[in-house]
Amino acid sequence: MKTLVIYAHPNIEGHCSFILKNVEKELKQRKQKYEVVDLYKIKFNPVLHEDELLTSEKRKKYTEVETLQTKIKDADKLIFIYPIWWNSPPAIMRGFIDRIFSARFGFRYEKKWHGIATPVGLLKGKEAAVFHTSGAPTFIFKTIMGGRGSKIFVNDSLRFCGIKAKGFHYGSAMKITEQTEKKLEKLVKRGMNWLY
Repeated sequence: MKTLVIYAHPNIEGHCSFILKNVEKELKQRKQKYEVVDLYKIKFNPVLHEDELLTSEKRKKYTEVETLQTKIKDADKLIFIYPIWWNSPPAIMRGFIDRIFSARFGFRYEKKWHGIATPVGLLKGKEAAVFHTSGAPTFIFKTIMGGRGSKIFVNDSLRFCGIKAKGFHYGSAMKITEQTEKKLEKLVKRGMNWLY
């Protein structure tokens, strides 16, 4: 069993990096093989090119895309860690979904019902824990904002591709203190217990 951790935050010290450290600690304690892909460190290009589109006549695959798709294909478990900005994942993570979970890898369309093409997820059997933080308190994030920053990623992207996924949110992520560290440790433990 192999776990792939996809991390997206430009800050070296903060809530997301603290989550990452704890995720790695948990993985080591559970004797899990894992790899971390830090999208900012590898300077991942989030821009989807015209020749990558499903409808492109001269469809092309880029090496960075093929490499990351192979890593996802080889992983049983996925862990995503990112902040919620503007009620959405950061652009680099959004672009990761656009380019990596593309048609014919993450999903395909099949004509099923009265000849209408419906999407079929191609990544069934994989599971993902999604850890995300926001400046907004969890209550506001879930009630007033409807948890859209999580649903867009967990439901509309990962589950769409057939991945069993669950989001774990930490709100009011403004300043790291001993108290927030304890809460983040509990959040990571909860997410890892769900995943394993």
